[in-house]
Amino acid sequence: MSYPSGNIAAGEMNPRILAGRRFREFVTGRAFLTLGFILLHIPLAWLMIQSKAVATFHLFIVICFGLWWAIINPRFERLAMVGGYVVSAEVMWRMMQVSPIWEFGKYTIIVLFGIALIKNGRLQGPILAFVFFCLLLPSAVLPMVNVDSSTLRGDISFYLSGPLALAISVWFFSHVRMTGADLQKLMIAMIGPAISLATVTLLGILTTQTLRFSNNSNIITSGGFGPNQVSATLGLGTLAAFLAAMDRSIKPGLKTFLLLVTLFLAAQCAMTFSRGGLYMASGGIIFASFYLIRDRRILLQLIAGIAVLVLAINFFLLPRLDQFTSGALSKRFTNTRLSGRDRIAEADLQAFTEHPIFGVGPGQARTYRMKLFDTSAAHTEFSRLLAEHGIFGLCAILVLFALALQHLRRANSATGKAVVASMVGFSFLFMMAIAMRLAAPAFAFGLSALSLIPDPVIDPETQKHRDSQNIHPLYGARY
Repeated sequence: MSYPSGNIAAGEMNPRILAGRRFREFVTGRAFLTLGFILLHIPLAWLMIQSKAVATFHLFIVICFGLWWAIINPRFERLAMVGGYVVSAEVMWRMMQVSPIWEFGKYTIIVLFGIALIKNGRLQGPILAFVFFCLLLPSAVLPMVNVDSSTLRGDISFYLSGPLALAISVWFFSHVRMTGADLQKLMIAMIGPAISLATVTLLGILTTQTLRFSNNSNIITSGGFGPNQVSATLGLGTLAAFLAAMDRSIKPGLKTFLLLVTLFLAAQCAMTFSRGGLYMASGGIIFASFYLIRDRRILLQLIAGIAVLVLAINFFLLPRLDQFTSGALSKRFTNTRLSGRDRIAEADLQAFTEHPIFGVGPGQARTYRMKLFDTSAAHTEFSRLLAEHGIFGLCAILVLFALALQHLRRANSATGKAVVASMVGFSFLFMMAIAMRLAAPAFAFGLSALSLIPDPVIDPETQKHRDSQNIHPLYGARY
């Protein structure tokens, strides 16, 4: 039997072989893998609720893979995705009470990124990141005089682990070179655990017997955990989903799915009645859009995406949520009160004026906050740095802004600047609202230090060879 001339192999003429090959292409394709990864986190959330052992095993597997890759094959791009996953899963693990220590997310980032830097011999990092953390060390000596050792260790761990994670993240990402495809996979890694968290909060809303809404954050609609932390994590997932949807290389079907994910995460973020997370996501999206509109190849997608989100929120999502909450949701988000954060910042500034040089030491501003407002916890990282580190804290703030400008100036494309602006914006808004209680602001600020490089251009002959060897153009695996 003869076959037509050309490059068509004999096997390709068989319809069954063609159908099989197309099926393999589909199940190993970008859209299928993305949908499968994200949707898998819905039943995972249900299983975690049913069994604490599942949540513990999930944490164990993620950390084992992270340590394995950091020690055996420390590729920066892969470990960045593990870091993004850990940051997004931190609140879920806290909620399920499986975190070995409260600051587990921050220390995981520090250890994984630190090992990768050492294994790759990248011991030289941005000097400003090193200076930022070192400026906070002198004040740590002051409480040693009149604070017991266990309290001192707890305060230093709680208040300095965030800045240390930020410095290590900047150091790590300053050596990271990512293509658009790598960045897309990092965003997807951050979306997965956020979907699990949103699923938990949704199940809590659907199954609770008594659901009341007020003009305050709601712990029931937050899955029974701290609304501020849940809202902030869902806000990060919302921002990641939006940035992933703006990737011009993805197909319309996947883009539509990611926009739906953005809406779902934003809705659950709003239902916590903690405004911070939605403001963080909105700020990040606005900062990113300011630079994305400069890229003509993305402009139409950006306009279409934002238009879809605005129309869906205004005419579908918000009216139904407002009806469900009997108008409490719109009342909550139109309320511009600062929920006492101004009083907490005022207490921090009073501590700074009384101790301007070294501050009062990590954790020691609690006495000032208790006088002016009935809380001991810091809510704004910038005022905390002034209160507890004095003039050194002020210098650290200036270094942080200098790093942000340095990262923005170094980005050499509209997309790169959009990523930097969105991550810095999210990080600063996070630190203004709930200090550095999670690893998210440290990771997001560090992510702004990465270098975004163009996707490799594959010549026709190389692509023909890859096709003949069944090598996927994005994931590099045989299918």
